[in-house]
Amino acid sequence: MKVIVGFFTTKPGKRDEYLAAAQNHLQKSRLDPDCLYIELLPMPDRPDTIMLGEAFTSEEAHRRHEDTDHMRELWDVGPRLLSHVVIDNVIAQSVEHIDERFP
Repeated sequence: MKVIVGFFTTKPGKRDEYLAAAQNHLQKSRLDPDCLYIELLPMPDRPDTIMLGEAFTSEEAHRRHEDTDHMRELWDVGPRLLSHVVIDNVIAQSVEHIDERFP
């Protein structure tokens, strides 16, 4: 499994424009059976920041995802709308799911 978490900082006032530009990419990515999760979440207390969360079945699946027209289209708008991107990748053969309940 591959999990990606990141933070995108948009140029001032460009967050909504970037989120709109990402809609086609998100919709097409969600159709990929190897894409377990993908979301861009605006941070309510940071008006120019978006959190990225993605999960794919494998590193190979994510590499295929990166080599799509819709991914290239989204990266093309980056220089115009983004000022900084930080991404962490976690690759594991297995992922432990912990589900604890508290009274």
